Amino acid sequence: MLHRIMAVLFLVATTAALTAQSSVSFEMNADSYEVPNPNAIVSGDFNNDTKPDLVLCCNSTSLIFRAGNGDGSFQAPATAASAPDGAAQMVAADVNGDGKLDIVGLPAYGNYPAAPNGTGLAVWLGNGDGTFQAPVVYATTDSTVSVAVGNFFGDGHPDIAVGEINGNIDLFRNEGNGTFVLDKSINLSGTGSPAWVQLAAGDLNGNGVSDLAAVVYQGSGGNGPLYVLWNDGKGNFTQKELATSYVEPSVTISRLNGDGMMDILVSYTCDTTQSGMEKGPTYNPCAGFDAYYGQGDNTLYKSTLVDDPGTYAFGQPFGVDINGDGYGDIVSLGSESCYCSFGLFVWQGNANGSFQQTPQAFINNTGGNGDITMADFERNGMMSFATSSANDDALELFNNSTTRAACGTYTISPSVTACQPVDNTYSPSPVRVEATSYDTTRVTQMQEYVDNQLEYSEPVTSFNTTFSEPVGSHFFVTKGWDASGRDFVADRTISVYEGTPGPVCAATTDSANICVPSGTSSSSPVLIVANGNTGTAVPTAAQLYIDGTLVVNNEGYCYPNGESCTGGTSYVETSQALSSGTHTLVFKLWSAGGGVYTATKTITVN
Repeated sequence: MLHRIMAVLFLVATTAALTAQSSVSFEMNADSYEVPNPNAIVSGDFNNDTKPDLVLCCNSTSLIFRAGNGDGSFQAPATAASAPDGAAQMVAADVNGDGKLDIVGLPAYGNYPAAPNGTGLAVWLGNGDGTFQAPVVYATTDSTVSVAVGNFFGDGHPDIAVGEINGNIDLFRNEGNGTFVLDKSINLSGTGSPAWVQLAAGDLNGNGVSDLAAVVYQGSGGNGPLYVLWNDGKGNFTQKELATSYVEPSVTISRLNGDGMMDILVSYTCDTTQSGMEKGPTYNPCAGFDAYYGQGDNTLYKSTLVDDPGTYAFGQPFGVDINGDGYGDIVSLGSESCYCSFGLFVWQGNANGSFQQTPQAFINNTGGNGDITMADFERNGMMSFATSSANDDALELFNNSTTRAACGTYTISPSVTACQPVDNTYSPSPVRVEATSYDTTRVTQMQEYVDNQLEYSEPVTSFNTTFSEPVGSHFFVTKGWDASGRDFVADRTISVYEGTPGPVCAATTDSANICVPSGTSSSSPVLIVANGNTGTAVPTAAQLYIDGTLVVNNEGYCYPNGESCTGGTSYVETSQALSSGTHTLVFKLWSAGGGVYTATKTITVN
């Protein structure tokens, strides 16, 4: 049992930063394979080879499988399953308990005979090899908007919640074998028409079943309220309105601090004067993020995390530790203030639960991004992102190349800061676990459980040790105890694999860097890895010269007017056969803003 006492003062958005921030770095890559209009994307190990993969879908007739290579790259597209009506949104889960990931999705149009006129829920059962069976379609009560998977009926089986355009939530109960029955439809009280319901699922009170958070797009600019729906463990929900109106909101449930509880994260825009296609050069955006912290007793504590007048955040926000310091960060797709350059934005977290107000930006195009998913694609223990492109039918990758930060310590009372491993990442065995507690004078014991078995217990306030575990998925729980008898936890799901992570190359803003070879000598063939960061401009070409000859040219594209750029690529990874002797490596990164960033290295080939 987690005993939670709210004894901390959460600092609001105006609080100054209390901790130094490390530089975050991503390798940006516009994948060369086209998938027509990929409006939905989801990640997971769909072929059971301990490498994260991708499944995309479009307004066509097939699911597309992209097998991951485990180094941040992907194999060519392959047809994974029929999708006669496409998919507008997808979630990966093992719904029938056979150890193979399945996909739950919303048809793009809803023209299946079983679910006409924009309605419907589709389930593709996985074959465990990157292919799926034909979709099983279930009728919903109205046109669909969003889908979430959770343990809603307390039996441990993944159930499905569907948000609709009429302010309703349909609950589909899992019969235990991956087939579903519409159990009930819940109306969010006080919603008018239209009322587009976006959902997120998670255990907000620590009772082992999934609750729901819902935001509603309603009226001009997408204005609408936020709700929490508390689950009694049997699929009966008590709803409560948390806020009356958010502009263009999006909601997720994740852990935002070290108190062990799940929290609601809402992103929204502060500008109520313009919306959608009305935005233009005079648009004055403001990215806002609010948290509703779970307290463990069907109550939530609200805190404004970010109020950033220079950025427009949109789509699904993530609460995730990007740099490995143990603090939750906020990641979202977004744009600069001009609403003309788009990419990934990171607001780093601080030890006291507050967040930096100015994000680090990784701009990859000028037209906008589509759906987004996250996974440890490099298998280096850090979270990366993939997004569908709104411009060129391509897959846009943001592979995390951040140098792991030093382990921090949350000052929130009570809390445990779990720096390694990061939740839902990959690790070779032995798995390193590094954790600290909130108070060295009050904490009396720390423990580590792996797959519900106690493997470490010492009278310490922090520890850094390793655990040998077999290949596969494992559940790590770090627990601390203080002198009053309170316990506090941090849990993570980790995939253990055999092999080594893909090479990455960190780069600070407005710079270029050659990371591999790491020294001044090498054997042929020579692996060369370089990366750069063009700041707020789209990178248009990443080039590698060897002894003055251009050998790699990873180009994006800018249209002749110079205003529209797609396919930002910031890095090079290549293996080159070189003769013995001295060679000069030059990496150049070009930006749409006219910048050129250069790194040079001289090596001797043995």
